[in-house]
Amino acid sequence: MHARRKAAFALASAAAMAGTLLATAPPAQAYGTLDVRYARVDTDNCDRISGTLPVTPAPGGCYLYDSLDDTYFEKDADGEALKVEVRNAGRLVSKVEFHPKGENLWIYDPAADGDTVYVRLWTKTHGWSAVFYATGDQNPHVVPFDFAEGENVLIEIYDHSDATDRIASFSARA
Repeated sequence: MHARRKAAFALASAAAMAGTLLATAPPAQAYGTLDVRYARVDTDNCDRISGTLPVTPAPGGCYLYDSLDDTYFEKDADGEALKVEVRNAGRLVSKVEFHPKGENLWIYDPAADGDTVYVRLWTKTHGWSAVFYATGDQNPHVVPFDFAEGENVLIEIYDHSDATDRIASFSARA
């Protein structure tokens, strides 16, 4: 009986150690350490709901400046827009935007280095969307959706096309 307890304790310890290693292992991203900056924006009044990217009110919408092509969210009652910048060593390697006015997802790959991010969306009424990505040039890939006004949208950004190795997850509202 004493040997059984030792074996059970050893097995439990090994399982706990393996669980700890799995839980603390960093994701295997193609880049080194990614810096993710974002802003969730209330498109009624251009207030930043969360994030650190600065928002500038403008006639008819909200500007968020960047080194690529800037971002402009049109005013949309009850809409919550999202802009995400993914940087590697300070360099913009990807940009993802959700525009409530028109329900469009914009994905950029300004690095055009053979690597990109993959994005999928989820809503209560539509479930998970397909996985979308940029084409690897300076032009954005724009994906139109047909969400109901006021519908909450979960936006997940991944490093792999099979929607694994999640980089970040955000919410917005159509």
